[in-house]
Amino acid sequence: MPHTSTNSRKDEEEIMDQAYFDKLAQTVIDGEAEECVELIKDGLEKDVDPVDAIEKGLAKGIMQVGDDFGAGVVFLPELIMAADVMKQGTEILDERIRSAGIKRQSLGKLVIGTVKGDIHDIGKSVVAAVLQANGFDVTDIGTDVEVVNFIKAAKENESDCLGMSTLLTLPLQVMGEVIQKMDKEGLREKTKIIVGGCPVTKEFAEEIGADAVGFDAADAVKKVRALLGHD
Repeated sequence: MPHTSTNSRKDEEEIMDQAYFDKLAQTVIDGEAEECVELIKDGLEKDVDPVDAIEKGLAKGIMQVGDDFGAGVVFLPELIMAADVMKQGTEILDERIRSAGIKRQSLGKLVIGTVKGDIHDIGKSVVAAVLQANGFDVTDIGTDVEVVNFIKAAKENESDCLGMSTLLTLPLQVMGEVIQKMDKEGLREKTKIIVGGCPVTKEFAEEIGADAVGFDAADAVKKVRALLGHD
């Protein structure tokens, strides 16, 4: 009988794993949430490493969509769908990671939300997905977030960075209120703050005491990396 070496079996397993991760990435690219969830559940039943599923599968897909969006190959609707698929898939995998006590390498902990008075979710969710794909541990606290809830989330998650977003002009003042409250709570020394959204300018960010402004998802990743000392 032909002898199959241990190395050959290992190579075959790696090829099969890579095919799985590529398929998982493609569900993000195609915006296929149901297929993504089914693939993840099937993979977990077969003992696929949930960290690898995120880093080699979902992250690869959202990064490709982000690059294509920047190049004008895909547009906002595709980016939104991809971010939603990434979010749904990551929630399932993160739950498995936590329950198994697995340590996932992280470039830093980040809390992100849309400020009180604004229920827009799209831009914030895309930024959160791309940050997570780039190795950050992201807690998305949603939209219409009160000042006290930003503070609470920053404390509970021991965040290294806090991200605030708005697409409206009136809620801009809330960003300043959050920063003032962070100062009073003694959180500013250990927590960097990045803001973003259509009405947010570099001048405004400096005026309220933010550390940086992200003009899009790719720029936000670049700024957060720099703020946390990774560049």
